[in-house]
Amino acid sequence: MKTIKKIGSVLVVALAMVSCSGSDSAPIPTPPAGGGGTVTNPTYNADIKSIIDSKCITCHGAGGVQSGNPYQTYAQVSASATAMIGRIKGTTGALMPQGGPKLSDASIALIDKWIANGKPEK
Repeated sequence: MKTIKKIGSVLVVALAMVSCSGSDSAPIPTPPAGGGGTVTNPTYNADIKSIIDSKCITCHGAGGVQSGNPYQTYAQVSASATAMIGRIKGTTGALMPQGGPKLSDASIALIDKWIANGKPEK
């Protein structure tokens, strides 16, 4: 009986972890191969929004556990970008996405470059 309870507890924790990390089936943009391997001018619409939608919106969208800190629009993400990248890197606050796998180094680099370039929308 204790084994069944332990398995049930593990499954509940695993489900909670997956629910905040977004869908793993959505592709995450990565810097292109060739041409130096980096996106030189990432924009929110072309490069950042898909990362946010696949890894953050589950919690930072309408009805999510972090809906008080929403990432549903460019303006919301742009306003929170500095705090967001600190949490994504794990340098400030809790590592995000909370309970999910860390974003890839390529995705983090892309967000960093977007911020360094002034957070262009288009």
